[in-house]
Amino acid sequence: MPELEPVSKLVFDAGIVSDDAGAEEKGSKPAALTAADHKGIPLLAALDEALVAVLRSGAIKLLRAEFLRADGSEAMLPKLLHRQELERMELERGICVFLTPEDAVAALRSLRREVAGLTYGWASPDHPDVTGEYLANVRRFLRHPLGEHVTALFWDFSSLPQKPRTEAEDELFSQSLKVMGDVYASAFGTTVIRHRSVPSQPAELDGEVVILVEKGGGLDGASAEAELRSALGAFENPRYEEGRWRVRFATYAAAEEAVEAATAAGALPGATAVFLFYNGRPYLARGWTTFESAVSTEALVRLAYFPGLGKLLEERLPPKVIEIDGEGPRVAEAEDRADEGMGPRNKRVIAAIKEATFTGKGDKPVVVELYREYAVKVNIAMARSGEVPKGEYEGEYNAAGEREGRGVMRFANGNVYDGEWKAGLPEGRGVYRYANGEVYDGEFKADKREGRGVYRLADGGV
Repeated sequence: MPELEPVSKLVFDAGIVSDDAGAEEKGSKPAALTAADHKGIPLLAALDEALVAVLRSGAIKLLRAEFLRADGSEAMLPKLLHRQELERMELERGICVFLTPEDAVAALRSLRREVAGLTYGWASPDHPDVTGEYLANVRRFLRHPLGEHVTALFWDFSSLPQKPRTEAEDELFSQSLKVMGDVYASAFGTTVIRHRSVPSQPAELDGEVVILVEKGGGLDGASAEAELRSALGAFENPRYEEGRWRVRFATYAAAEEAVEAATAAGALPGATAVFLFYNGRPYLARGWTTFESAVSTEALVRLAYFPGLGKLLEERLPPKVIEIDGEGPRVAEAEDRADEGMGPRNKRVIAAIKEATFTGKGDKPVVVELYREYAVKVNIAMARSGEVPKGEYEGEYNAAGEREGRGVMRFANGNVYDGEWKAGLPEGRGVYRYANGEVYDGEFKADKREGRGVYRLADGGV
């Protein structure tokens, strides 16, 4: 196998040299964030460890940003390819498309948001970017000043093994799904690049419908065409492919009508899903993208109650969320109300995920649970940061003026602790009610749950 070289190596190396050159230029940049700057930084960074493990295993591969940023990359990659195709390109052409696992972990742990995670809506089940608009706008971002700090890119189609997958690739894919939220949520490791608009449908895909079928069911095979015609009406160009049918209706309206009729309860036995081939559904009407946007800002919203940590991140890190569609890269505007509180926000996000549409059966409850789990993890990390969040305390104090004895702390983010205190921290017996509806009733030691206790989830689970 030829030795792998980065695309446009001279351009890449020159960028590194210029980054270190010139005291004046250095002085104009904010100081790098370090774990020693605030107790909350290593606590929040530790939430990335599950993602670190998946990067090390190779379940997720990160694209080299320079592979897409470099002059001439359009000629090398005119159309987005899936992961297995890019792996073959590396082998056959001797170029570096992906970061090594070690370099991917280093980028994530840089405390500089060097990894860009793309959130967008797939345009079709076979290829997410049939028009090339997404790829063009990702390149535009990487070449823009807002993208100059990015060294790695997560793009699901190219970072995860795609169908058809081997058994080993299926296992890697399964590992990666467990950390999808972490890709977008990482407070210090990732910049989220968001493409809200969905490209216009190409005329050649007008009226195309996909029918996913049960293996061994009545529709699983070319002989089922007559049954499909009976259920869906007149269509053209029927093609049976393993596990699915593709058919074409005369108009988009006819295709929509057929999909609606087919998805009615029991209308098409043997079909697991029926949908338009080109998916023009809006970004915020899709389940996964709603989740990705929510976790992208989960930690940031809580920083309103931890102003010390919030100021550090604002001053020393690139923006967390950047819009890349439309007129060009721009910092995303805040969408959460400052006075909403974390409890109402969590409920609103969960309701939005439940209301959104998922193509995959069973995805919705999984995604809701992923969101709940992350909200709890980031809440606990910030609570242990050593920075007392805004709030009101009613209770006893010791001679040094610290909270000690019995007291109630009502935090501005909606959390409430009612119990015993020692030296300014919860210690002894108490009840901590989180804004998202979860409750811990038990023993504490220096602000940590320690000893006997019961943790109740918002849905009543223990």
